[in-house]
Amino acid sequence: MSIAEIRDSIDRMTDEERFFAAAYLHHRAQAADPAYQSLLSERMKRMDAGHKVTLEQVQHVHDALEAEGL
Repeated sequence: MSIAEIRDSIDRMTDEERFFAAAYLHHRAQAADPAYQSLLSERMKRMDAGHKVTLEQVQHVHDALEAEGL
């Protein structure tokens, strides 16, 4: 598939399809990035060590932001 064909295909997509395509391309770029993979590994180690956020904590932050109109 040529670049022109890819561009035409993207132009025919709905906004939702373009959003998915952009997210997929971003994911593919990160999957090939050793620095990003290292960052993910470090984050997983922190989570495995117990540094997590509970659902209740997230809900509290969400409620506070909603109360501020954000």
